[in-house]
Amino acid sequence: MSHITAFVDEDAGRELEPASAEVQACLALNRAILQTLASLSPTLAGVAERALSDELDFARRSGAPHRTVELIQDARDQLQDDAAALEMMGALEMALVAAADALPDIAGLQKA
Repeated sequence: MSHITAFVDEDAGRELEPASAEVQACLALNRAILQTLASLSPTLAGVAERALSDELDFARRSGAPHRTVELIQDARDQLQDDAAALEMMGALEMALVAAADALPDIAGLQKA
């Protein structure tokens, strides 16, 4: 009987490998989509972050496996880190624009 159980376990593992690869690819694509949305605007970053927070709450309430909760939380945390970097880049961009606006007009200097 133990030989049959071992065969079934091995067979089930082989059957799950393609599904696992598809799930991994799906998760990677979802992360890329969330990061892309977050990079487009702070508003989209906030919406994506709230959606992940809602999914995290749902996963916890529904008793999802710890690894699932961990993955959702990691995605949300990374999105928050990306949003902070985006805000810093936006502030830097505004500072550079202000500095460029403060420069004297080159056309006026050449005539003088």
